[in-house]
Formats: sequence, structure tokens, C-alpha cells
Amino acid sequence: MCLTRVARIVNVEGGRAKISYLDSRETSEVDVSMVNARRGSYVEVYANVAIGRITKKDADQRRALQRELRARAKGVDA
Repeated sequence: MCLTRVARIVNVEGGRAKISYLDSRETSEVDVSMVNARRGSYVEVYANVAIGRITKKDADQRRALQRELRARAKGVDA
């Protein structure tokens, strides 16, 4: 099973972008050559490659779902 992570683009420089993952305080640099990357846009990231852009609404829903799944895995009600 492949899992992607949702991130917000902080800065774009050529085919690379600095991103901030929504599920943590972690930042990273990823390849954005497959998407129309713009500062402030939200992307799905797999293996340090942005594979698609998503809306803020979708990003917020994904973050909420990930929090709920993480809480359930720990045995805590979300």
C-alpha cells in the first residue's frame, strides 16, 4: 500500500520546492516537476516527489483523517 503525505509549499526554486508537512512540524525539499507548484499551494508527496496538487479543503480533511487514524492506533478516541 502506498501512502502519500500532504504538505504546503513554502518556496519554489526551479523544479524543487521547500515544503511543510501538515501532519508534523517537519520541512523538506521535494521534486515538483510533475505539478504546477506555487508558493502556498497544497500537494500530495510520495518518496520526496510532489505527485499532485490538492485544495486547502482536501488538505484539511486529509489532516483530520490522519489525526483520527493515529489516535485510534494508539487506542484513544479522536
